[in-house]
Amino acid sequence: MPIVTLQLAVAVMFLQRHYEDVTIQMTSNMTREIELVRRMPDLAAQLGIDPVPPPVTTRIRWWDLSARAMRRRLETSFDDLSTVDTVSERKTVLLGFTDGTGLRFPRNAVSAANPHQLLVLMVAVAVLMTAVSFLFMRGQIRPIRRLAHAAEAFGRGQDPDYRPSGATEVRAAGMAFLDMRQRIERHIEQRTLLLSGVSHDLRTPLTRMKLELSMMDSDEAGALTGDVEAMERIIDTFLDFARESASDERAAVDVRDIVQEGVDMAAPGRGIAVAGPSVTSDVLPDGLRRAVANLVSNALRYGGDVRVGVQVSDAAIVIAVEDDGPGIAPADREEAMRPFARLDAARSNTAGNVGLGLSIVRDVARAHGGALRLGTSDLGGLKAEIVVPR
Repeated sequence: MPIVTLQLAVAVMFLQRHYEDVTIQMTSNMTREIELVRRMPDLAAQLGIDPVPPPVTTRIRWWDLSARAMRRRLETSFDDLSTVDTVSERKTVLLGFTDGTGLRFPRNAVSAANPHQLLVLMVAVAVLMTAVSFLFMRGQIRPIRRLAHAAEAFGRGQDPDYRPSGATEVRAAGMAFLDMRQRIERHIEQRTLLLSGVSHDLRTPLTRMKLELSMMDSDEAGALTGDVEAMERIIDTFLDFARESASDERAAVDVRDIVQEGVDMAAPGRGIAVAGPSVTSDVLPDGLRRAVANLVSNALRYGGDVRVGVQVSDAAIVIAVEDDGPGIAPADREEAMRPFARLDAARSNTAGNVGLGLSIVRDVARAHGGALRLGTSDLGGLKAEIVVPR
């Protein structure tokens, strides 16, 4: 559009200036011949001017710049000029005077022939150059789009095949993305190995401590035993999360079936049915199953009535778990999703709570390129939603 607009502006200015000046000069020459014919009608045929009946009205097209310039020049030379017609006869100029006489002469005698050719040529060149520019820019933008799609897919936990291409800057950005992806994958692998190793190594001393506490009869043994059991639950959670993160792979599955399996895992025999339509999507089955189980376990721990549903839209799948417990205040919801966060003021029943449930759920949601949202349920308690892009 800028190229076409510039070409049109230059063409109009050139036509208005150049052809208007040419027309005025040619019309000035023509006025002498018209004056000669009006004084000596016998010379009309030799000069190519024909006496004709005068036109009734002035007719000039609004875009005919040279005709307007010609008319102004003729009106300056002939005070008795009454009408000018350039429309009635093609490529012909008809003049009418107040004395009732009229003259006709070829249009090319007062203006350059085919003045529109320059405009057409410039527009054609502009369109051609615009097409070339479009094809060139399309070739440059395609690698940027591929990079954006690769980054978006990696954010959803996928590992697309991407090779940098395009301009030097785009290739540099692509190489930076590949380096970043390798660093993130290496960091995740190291974190998983560290988590799994530390959790596994702690099992032996905790088992020995639990055995020694079982042989003690003091009142303090009961409290210490509870602490050891809490530490075992933390380690179990670490191991489950590390194992699923390392081995879980994406698969096209029915999301509602996965959610139902997670509900049955957390609440066997409770008969909690998942409401919502069946939808097949490419997800991490084990991670999603564990995330739903964590949310349902939390809901059962802090409430009595639990409701689970699946909502489907064109852009995302929303898995909602609601309860009728005390809920979480809006100011504390972000803190509640941090690792090892325990909001005792919001939820006093902390039996079995090690502060990792919501954090793991959020990690699973982020692995899908989604998010975990906390809100207020119409049951009166917490509403936790896992948003997974389709």
